[in-house]
Amino acid sequence: MLVLAVAASVAVVSDASAGGIRDWEPCPDNAGDLVCPIGTTGVPYSIKFRAVEEPPCQPGEDTWHIVNDAPPPGLSLASDGTLSGTPTQAGTYGFWVEMRLPDNDHCNGTTDTSQERFVITINQGAPVAPPLPKLTIGPESVSAATVGTPYMAAMTANLRDSKTWSIVAGTLPAGLMLGASDGVISGSPGVPGSYSFTVQAMIADGRSDKKVLTIQVRERLVLAGAGALKTRVARTEVGIAFDGGLFATGGFGIYIWSVDGELPPGLELDTEGTISGRPKVAGTYRFTVSVTDAESRRATFAARIVVAERLAIARTVLKPGKVGRFLSRKVATFGGIGPMTTKVKRGPLPRGIFFDRLAGIFVGTPKKAGTWKIRVEVIDSLGAKSVATIVLVVRA
Repeated sequence: MLVLAVAASVAVVSDASAGGIRDWEPCPDNAGDLVCPIGTTGVPYSIKFRAVEEPPCQPGEDTWHIVNDAPPPGLSLASDGTLSGTPTQAGTYGFWVEMRLPDNDHCNGTTDTSQERFVITINQGAPVAPPLPKLTIGPESVSAATVGTPYMAAMTANLRDSKTWSIVAGTLPAGLMLGASDGVISGSPGVPGSYSFTVQAMIADGRSDKKVLTIQVRERLVLAGAGALKTRVARTEVGIAFDGGLFATGGFGIYIWSVDGELPPGLELDTEGTISGRPKVAGTYRFTVSVTDAESRRATFAARIVVAERLAIARTVLKPGKVGRFLSRKVATFGGIGPMTTKVKRGPLPRGIFFDRLAGIFVGTPKKAGTWKIRVEVIDSLGAKSVATIVLVVRA
């Protein structure tokens, strides 16, 4: 640093206020101007004007001010007389400086001033190479990962220079690695959890930057059926309440449910993944339920619901039998879901005939001719019931 000192003096004569700025050390008078040492652009410059007061004024009471024109760009004058800074533009600059003595008892109770024109020449310094741009890497955050699922997250940088990437603190999830030359984090994570680490990128000339990141590793999103849909094929019948539960595990956040395909009319999928309602139309319906979590993971469940017609007793008049001949007559049903149970609610039965509840068959050898009206109830595996009066005729 170039530091130049300028000494100045103020002469005060008795019974009068007067002052002056000395024209030497090191700004000598040259044709009326005080010419100061030469400076150079880009090189720090500093000189100080110091007044040497004579009684009755006290040392250090003087202040300095620029009153006209301006010093070289980059330089400024402090009130204590220090002209300093780093010149930014070459050229010759002239400016007026005023030194002021205070209005107090030490200086005869009056204010003294003295002005001089200073000239400073600033030469052009050697060109300075611009600073190399700063390296900044990103991103600010990376997406979550899923156990056993391929993952990739690319680091970014504002400069295209070749870089060496490394982990300088923390650890990546097991199964992931950072590419040393391309800054790509890739692999298939094996253990769920939260993993924080610091990535560093370095250029050959020493410029570097670091970024702290966190990868959340989630369990896989899995969708399974329960209740009527546990085996992916559910059987029901018209008018019977249906409850097919689906449940999701893994992933993250709130689940969003949707269905593709056709549910039986009368059934709906709710926001909890439950298919419920009462089917209205018999048939076979194929569909796929999908669930999506808050981080866009998706799982699907393909299923089929077979809807039977509502259980009914198909025929109420049985084929006639004959006395003394073996008879076997089944209560015919329509629709429903087996197995079924049939019972006689009101009889009586012909003598020699009994009823097999599991098979739903009147069987035996009738002993007497006649017509019998028998009240029968059929119940299927879903609890649907059908009641009818069966007519059984036994001929002589």
